Amino acid sequence: MSKLKNILGVSASLAKAGFKLRNEGSYIGIFWYLLEPLLMFVIILSLQNTLNVTIEKYPIMFNFFASSTSQAITMLSSKAKFIKSMKIPHEALVISGMLQTTFSHIFEVALLALVMLWFGIPMFGIIFYPLIFVILFTFSFGISLILSTLGVFISDMNNVWRVLTRLLWFTTPIFYAVRESTLLSKIVSLNPVYYIISIGRDFVIYGKFNIEFTLVSIIIGIISLAIGLWIFEKHKNKFAEAI
Repeated sequence: MSKLKNILGVSASLAKAGFKLRNEGSYIGIFWYLLEPLLMFVIILSLQNTLNVTIEKYPIMFNFFASSTSQAITMLSSKAKFIKSMKIPHEALVISGMLQTTFSHIFEVALLALVMLWFGIPMFGIIFYPLIFVILFTFSFGISLILSTLGVFISDMNNVWRVLTRLLWFTTPIFYAVRESTLLSKIVSLNPVYYIISIGRDFVIYGKFNIEFTLVSIIIGIISLAIGLWIFEKHKNKFAEAI
């Protein structure tokens, strides 16, 4: 328990320092966190009549997954001096990146809540979003641990993951519906992100509870975290030499 407390404390300190560094010298500071999601909302609202896109299909959960995992690839190599000269838990570096992405995600959720209020969508479901986010965070953290390990030993991992993330994006039904018993539905069913995003949308937008998808999402999150921790723990003693 003391080790976990130490890891979380170091992670929070690193995340805070990273946040300050990101906004250093910026004229609008934290409003940069609002700019990207705000522009995305404007684009979607502008095109929804043409493309038949509705606001419940805004991809904030996929954005968190993509951003947190992509950032994790270079998190260890970019903090080589910490790994080589300071005795800090290596896991804290990955968690700090997750916390920074979480901060940006909070702004996205806040914007989504405002838009839901504007369009008269019931707000009751969004109260349960933190529970869904725990599953999303757990799954993303597991993948981030794997990617941060691979990023130390594979120089092209960033490019590889960029392509894989794009494939995941196209196989995640965010802006399109999937008909049952089709080839696309079978492909989508193999995408773990699909289940987590689906329960998030059902909870927040429609106020529905899908037991099957929720259980699948929890299992996916636990498996991802277990595999990530195992791989990270197995190789972390080699990080200082490889970086």
